[in-house]
Amino acid sequence: MDQALPKTLRQTPYPLLIGGQEVPAASGATFASINPDNGEILAQVAQAGAEDVDRAVQAARLTFEGPWGRMTPKERSKALLRLAVALNDRAEMLAQIEMLDVGKPIKQSRASMAGLAPTLEYYAGVLLGMGGETINVSDPTIMDFTLREPLGVCGLIVPWNYPVSLAVLKLAPALAAGNTVVIKPSEVTPLSTTELGLAVLEAGIPPGVVNIVHGTGEEAGDALARHPGVAKISFTGGTVTGRKIFRAAADSIKRLTLELGGKSPLIVFADSDIDAAVTTAYNDMTRNTGQVCAACTRLVVERRVHDEFVEKLGKRMAQVRIGRPADEATEMGPIVNATQIKRIQAYLQVAGEEGVRTVRGVDLASRPELSKGYYIDPVLFLDADNSMRVAREEIFGPVQTVMTFDTEDDAVRIANDSPFGLAAAVFTRDAARSMRMVRKIQAGTVCVNHGAKAAVDAPFGGYKESGIGKERGMLAMLDDTQVKNVRYALV
Repeated sequence: MDQALPKTLRQTPYPLLIGGQEVPAASGATFASINPDNGEILAQVAQAGAEDVDRAVQAARLTFEGPWGRMTPKERSKALLRLAVALNDRAEMLAQIEMLDVGKPIKQSRASMAGLAPTLEYYAGVLLGMGGETINVSDPTIMDFTLREPLGVCGLIVPWNYPVSLAVLKLAPALAAGNTVVIKPSEVTPLSTTELGLAVLEAGIPPGVVNIVHGTGEEAGDALARHPGVAKISFTGGTVTGRKIFRAAADSIKRLTLELGGKSPLIVFADSDIDAAVTTAYNDMTRNTGQVCAACTRLVVERRVHDEFVEKLGKRMAQVRIGRPADEATEMGPIVNATQIKRIQAYLQVAGEEGVRTVRGVDLASRPELSKGYYIDPVLFLDADNSMRVAREEIFGPVQTVMTFDTEDDAVRIANDSPFGLAAAVFTRDAARSMRMVRKIQAGTVCVNHGAKAAVDAPFGGYKESGIGKERGMLAMLDDTQVKNVRYALV
């Protein structure tokens, strides 16, 4: 192990958290977490199996029916606020861990941690306003009203690109609604979520409210999705895995929130602020090394400004600061692991076979300090059309495909000709056109003249194969409840 690693990394295997206790896997099995900057082992992690998942679900159920279930909304709100404070206290440690485990540049990692407390504070506030309604039914002898009740145990399956941020984003509305949870972090980046478990205990949240089981999707994830004691699965990740979870959850008719893949379009009209559009494209390509589900990876540019747009974006790409994650100046770090970088390299070969023109951002051959890690430079695919694999399939890296259009209808057709519908961005100074585009584009989020596609206080989720249900905002919390109708006789 690299002796320069911060002392915040544990020297013993990272444990599971079950019923408020850090424990090894029942089998004693562990797996390695790898540093994408150099390919070396960061830590060993307990590898949960079906027995561990069952213990975690039972612990969550026991607490749901016990101390957590008896808490008032005000008490749950205060618990979330205490957790916000505990995570704020750990923000730098968590940022350092994800810098190592994900390969995220330290500035970006710190920015991720800055969002943890506001997420909890938001749900601590809105849960106090959650309630049912009275209904004026047609029968005057009946008083009819509804109650919103928690579901029970929620299984939260978290991806590798924003581990602790997305764990908190799922955990906060679930707890706000009164549920207990079992979190299954990605086996690729498991370390920061373990420290989230300690923060939960420090915040005085009852043991068993939050349980954490590390392990593979094939074993721990599948066991969680199939467990009859789990009322809901919330999953963020690829569409292929989402389909498997959908099938696994069907046996017990679980509630589902699935935030899946994307191939989001960035539509640039000739009358737009080209520099602003270029900045959005550049940020989506380089932020977290392009490993962002909602990133605009299809650049759909009006033919009249195509050359100007590509020239400006190419210049920005050539100046991107690729480097070690710990360097404060780094804008792009490594890809998360060897499997993912091989996937991206395979698409470079596909692009050649499909006849697109490739523009590369930076020559990394002269950077020997990066040779051990999973580094790649940003890539543009030019002269593409929407029938090509590089225009239709999610690559999940610093790769964007550029296509042209001539009319507004062309832009809409290209944008919607995709199995995905997670997000989109439109750049134009024509207000009427922008609203026509908003109405016609098939995506869960549409941004106009900016690229920030998500915020904690607004719903986020896709159309088509990009998923079902919403994360973030009030809707996420309501999706973690069930409605009970009460009909009370007045005679």
